[in-house]
Amino acid sequence: MPDWVCRPATSEDAEAIADLYAASGIPGAPALSGQVDVMLQTGHAFLVADDDPYLDAAVRFRDDEGIGWFDLLVSAHAPAGVRLIRAVERVFQDRGLRLARVWTPETAGLPAYFARLGYLPIGQRAADGGEIELLLERRLPLLTVREQRRSDATAIAALTGEDPWFFEQGARPGWFVASDGDRLVGVTSVRDAGRGLARVVAPVLAPGYEGRNLELWLLERAALFAETNGYHTAEMPAEPGFERLKRELEDRRWFRDGDAWRRVFFTPRDEIEND
Repeated sequence: MPDWVCRPATSEDAEAIADLYAASGIPGAPALSGQVDVMLQTGHAFLVADDDPYLDAAVRFRDDEGIGWFDLLVSAHAPAGVRLIRAVERVFQDRGLRLARVWTPETAGLPAYFARLGYLPIGQRAADGGEIELLLERRLPLLTVREQRRSDATAIAALTGEDPWFFEQGARPGWFVASDGDRLVGVTSVRDAGRGLARVVAPVLAPGYEGRNLELWLLERAALFAETNGYHTAEMPAEPGFERLKRELEDRRWFRDGDAWRRVFFTPRDEIEND
């Protein structure tokens, strides 16, 4: 099976996307590259399933009043379409949305297709030509960052190599996890390095959750813990994997200092007096 990369579409993808729509015959779909290009340049967001050098699927998506919507789903290979739907759901999760919705014709087996992906009918309407369309919805697992719990012990051990016994005794101050519904998918911790310095362990993520900036969520929670517990500075090793987050880290007041990223909450009094 091809190893599709799901990514945002660009104007360079316009012709390939239009070819997919032209072959599908989806009513109202933009079947000309110029139409797709205009849509991409006027705020319409598309994801594509890329099996270089071919695009095998495309979908348009948006969020409206706290609900994620997608439409114009087209796929040359059924698995690519499924991969793309799951990618759209991840985008919605990363935006804090709990619901994903799509309108689909009542016929042609599409309701059953979406049912296998967890979508249930919640409404219907008459489309042009009298065809009935169903409104399908899936409640997405809540993606959140929280304090560690005793029940997280095994998952934390699997991600970090730590002894699970340590966590089975109860919540450990300074340990935070990212969870996707009931599944633990990331972890970090804050440790006392002495003299008001909090050492943040670089976040570790489960496979498949890289590239979604969950590290930033975990670091924000770690920084809040450090600040509210009286540390004047938080420090994290400058591992190579965090270079891609340089701008986002700087926006959150982390700065690179040699072999570490640091965030300063306040200047200690003795440093002020020495100045």
